[in-house]
Amino acid sequence: MTDLFGFQLRRVGRNKQYLFFTVLLPALFTIFFTQVIGGQAPAGEFQDLAGAVLVSMMAYGAIGAALGATIRIAFDRSSGWLRQLRVTPVPAGSVFAVDVLVGALLVLPSLVVVALVGRFVNGVEFGLGTWVALVGSLWAGSMVFVALGVAVGLALDAQAAGAAIGILGTVLAALGGLWFPVEMFPDGMVPLAHALPSYWFAELGRDVAAGTFTGAPVLVLAGYGAVFAAAALVVARRRPLHAVAG
Repeated sequence: MTDLFGFQLRRVGRNKQYLFFTVLLPALFTIFFTQVIGGQAPAGEFQDLAGAVLVSMMAYGAIGAALGATIRIAFDRSSGWLRQLRVTPVPAGSVFAVDVLVGALLVLPSLVVVALVGRFVNGVEFGLGTWVALVGSLWAGSMVFVALGVAVGLALDAQAAGAAIGILGTVLAALGGLWFPVEMFPDGMVPLAHALPSYWFAELGRDVAAGTFTGAPVLVLAGYGAVFAAAALVVARRRPLHAVAG
């Protein structure tokens, strides 16, 4: 299992498109949104704006990383790679666990890089404890989206899974208030934003950054995580990892 984990980690980590969309793009968005919107804000509000953008982009990058890494299951099934693993001593459960671990670990680079950009490019000033808590809490919260990515990767074939993840990522970011604050939404769209796990994921980060932890984001995310994990288990029983595509 250790060898398989290392192989899968290197395999996804060498994917230049994956690195661009999950690490570089959120970092660039962090600079863009802060400098463009922040340039129009009063001087005394720049720090607050920069901090808010930082948290939103950390959440955005983490969601994209979690979803992008875990739908590899769909591509591995379609390519026949999972069928080849059947002749090895690695059990199907371990293959599944490796994909989850890889998805979880590959969220960290996005969180760390965006945090570094926020601190050293945009000048966001948090205490060391807040930085550690922010990265740690969002990393833990990203497991919700790892579970969602696994469920999608198990349910769909490669082409459909890729399209679904692209749509999911866009919807979660745009409607969950990661690109623009929910306060800017029309009144009718606010309840929709509050119904999405991406909103509560970013809210978790905002609570940690502000030092006003309420517990509500944790409860909501735990509920979503349980639903997505249950869905992944149900789909896994109906479509085993080694099933032939189509």
